[in-house]
Amino acid sequence: MSDPRVAAGRRRPSVTGRAALCAVTVLLTACTAAPAPHSAPTAAPSKPAPIRTAQGRGWQLAHVGDQRGVRLRAVAASGPRDVWALGSPNEGTGRVLLLHFDGRRWREHPAPELTWNSNDAKGFPELVVTGPRDAWIFATTPVLTAHHWDGERWSRSGLRDLDHNPGERAGAVALAPDDVWLVVGDHAAHWDGKTWTAMRLPAWATSVSAVAPDQVWAVGGTGRPLAQGSTGSQAATMRWDGRSWRLVPAPEDRTPSTEINSAGRPDGNIPRITLTQVVAHAPDNVWAIGTRQVFDYEDGSRQTTITMRWDGKAWSRMPGAAGVSAAGSDGADGIILTVWDTAGLSGAIRVSPDGSRTELPPMTEANRDRELDVSALAAVPGARTVYAVGVAYGEKFGPMIARYRPG
Repeated sequence: MSDPRVAAGRRRPSVTGRAALCAVTVLLTACTAAPAPHSAPTAAPSKPAPIRTAQGRGWQLAHVGDQRGVRLRAVAASGPRDVWALGSPNEGTGRVLLLHFDGRRWREHPAPELTWNSNDAKGFPELVVTGPRDAWIFATTPVLTAHHWDGERWSRSGLRDLDHNPGERAGAVALAPDDVWLVVGDHAAHWDGKTWTAMRLPAWATSVSAVAPDQVWAVGGTGRPLAQGSTGSQAATMRWDGRSWRLVPAPEDRTPSTEINSAGRPDGNIPRITLTQVVAHAPDNVWAIGTRQVFDYEDGSRQTTITMRWDGKAWSRMPGAAGVSAAGSDGADGIILTVWDTAGLSGAIRVSPDGSRTELPPMTEANRDRELDVSALAAVPGARTVYAVGVAYGEKFGPMIARYRPG
């Protein structure tokens, strides 16, 4: 999720019409369109219960780097002593920054030769790891490349069999060193430890997550991402069962827009639904987060956040949060949502499978009022610990890493 802010330690007004998930978003509670014949049930959720407040230690500021003006945009972990974070200049073009946590402290880690333009935040390189000697970074600009760390050096390989648009969002997940999935556009590729095998997907994908080798989920949209103001694409969810990728029906929203066009009549445009992240906990517990975008004649577009959950039989809409900047696993069975422009990481909530929402305790004491923006979240496997990465503003304006552990 990208950033609509900043310069020299101060925020600037958000820019209208940014790419998906850049705009400030609000909770989507229901859609009124009837489901298409082959879509999943779309029964509107009941009115969300009040948000509770969790008890415990809350968020802790784990690291603020001295690389001024750099924002961390991706984070991945294989265990408590192996956490990685990838970033780039908050504005302009520059080399990527890679940090690694070995259980004691964060250090800068050798990174592949990659430069990045902050104006293309939606296609930021994807980072996955299975251990200190096995990490992957996938970049889609200007060409699709896979960079692999073997514990000593980075090696690079092209993925020519995967058709994609430069800068398109890629998603990846690693179950083991010889079981890695990459999705981009309407293609997927699987690494078996020796070679990449490319295959077509039944829809366009932006994110992938897995429970097991035969329980891999990808999410995105039913159509190729088009220019701002286009309509028609709906949420798409796909599952790999060990043999093939199959489209799984997801709730649709074909509510015609009531925006008045230049002829003085409602234009009737259909919302564009795109899922941008998937979190798979179990075969009967998978989460998807994305956006609902409608054309606006004054501002170009309006976006709201949507959250869905798979219970093993069907997808259903879930309560979410307003102003979502990042989403990820809570390390248990739910998800955590963070918001833009948070003081001490206040406003972050956990959504449980039953739909209940709990606000996580923010930072305390000296960091209570620290202005932060979160770009990505990742849970540490088996540790009930979640890392949030982004940028810290103020006098020490640079890459930020925060840690949450339940009380």
